Amino acid sequence: MPTLLLLAPFCDEHVDALCEAAGPGWVIERHWPADMSTPKTMCSGRYNLSDDELVAALVRADVVIGEPAPALLRRAADEGSRLRLVQMTWAGTDKYNRSDVPFPAGVSLCCAVGGFGQLISQYVVAQVLGLMQNLPAYRDEQRLHRWGDLGPVGSLDGARVLVFGAGNIGGWVARRLSGFDCTVTGVCRETSRPRPGFDRLVTLDAAAAELPGADVVVGALPNNDATAGWLDARRLSAMRPGAVLVNVGRGNFVDCDALADVLAAGAIRGAALDVTSPEPLPADHPLWAEPRCVITPHVSGGSFGRHRQTEDNICAICCDNLRALRTGAALRNLVPASAFDVVPR
Repeated sequence: MPTLLLLAPFCDEHVDALCEAAGPGWVIERHWPADMSTPKTMCSGRYNLSDDELVAALVRADVVIGEPAPALLRRAADEGSRLRLVQMTWAGTDKYNRSDVPFPAGVSLCCAVGGFGQLISQYVVAQVLGLMQNLPAYRDEQRLHRWGDLGPVGSLDGARVLVFGAGNIGGWVARRLSGFDCTVTGVCRETSRPRPGFDRLVTLDAAAAELPGADVVVGALPNNDATAGWLDARRLSAMRPGAVLVNVGRGNFVDCDALADVLAAGAIRGAALDVTSPEPLPADHPLWAEPRCVITPHVSGGSFGRHRQTEDNICAICCDNLRALRTGAALRNLVPASAFDVVPR
């Protein structure tokens, strides 16, 4: 009988939905994360069984939902695993396609792109408004029991927004911000087809020319070599005074050392980082103490134990792919073979 191995902390309602999507006759094997104390550790990729036990479970499985270590997947393949699909509950696939351990041949890898944009876009709006209205600075003043006007504020009315990444997350960001009568420009590879929420689309090569005119810059990019370190000292310095930066994509898009210098000089209004490079930043990094910077620990997307709608979205993606396996339909969010043709970092 086919086996579905669940390595993610789905609630019972979602497990029932997954069973229904898989169809009759499947054996469900369910293992909990090793640490259920916080949402972050629930999604850590560590489980309540030994490596040998997990390899044995992977050998038995036809489908796994979760993120087992690449080395354990490799061991299972070497031991004759019948695995057909690894369905991730994360949007990013670096764990596998940028690993030194080859992903097993003949196994499909699908991610959860599309599950996180709703909540991440709200995080972006919250941070942009907070920085524009000086809210982090007022909170600092409150802690010091000080009452005083901190001066001019920004506004999203008529603001020019530059969003790096026009996929699911970037699209949600664009639609949210367009409600404030912003002009939203998206940066993406393919600019020939319209994308909802964006007024304009430009390529990465043309994006540098857009920076001086942008009131808000949002990073919503996946990890790739073309964008690593793209927002460096030179480009950060080209941003307009009073601009706001929010990064929710991959931490290495922004040069954090250069950002610290730009913020310390007061060259832009502020920044909010849900992702950094490295992650987390070293304890002595100047951004920790920078009053113009808000840092959160990679939590903007929600996920298990933090936001039910995100959990619903992840479950729906997994159900779609279980049905696709049963019916022969195309898999959703299938990671193409070309994505593995990179130099691991």
